[in-house]
Amino acid sequence: MSTTEKRIPETQATPVTSDTHEQRSEKSYKSAAHNPNVSHEARINAAEKLAELHEERTGERIDPKYEASIGDAKAEERS
Repeated sequence: MSTTEKRIPETQATPVTSDTHEQRSEKSYKSAAHNPNVSHEARINAAEKLAELHEERTGERIDPKYEASIGDAKAEERS
């Protein structure tokens, strides 16, 4: 990768194994927050729910705007 190429940021959320309903929900919200085909507003909403579930599960806080920005970066990369 050259220095002029933009890099897509990494997620702040720890990886989730999809064993429980709560974990599957968190993984689904993470996918929606990072999906460039989803509207910006929907990515923000999904990222907020992701942050809420992640904090309940792990006690760690993550920034929903940062998580939604990953989807924005992916959308920019595609255009």
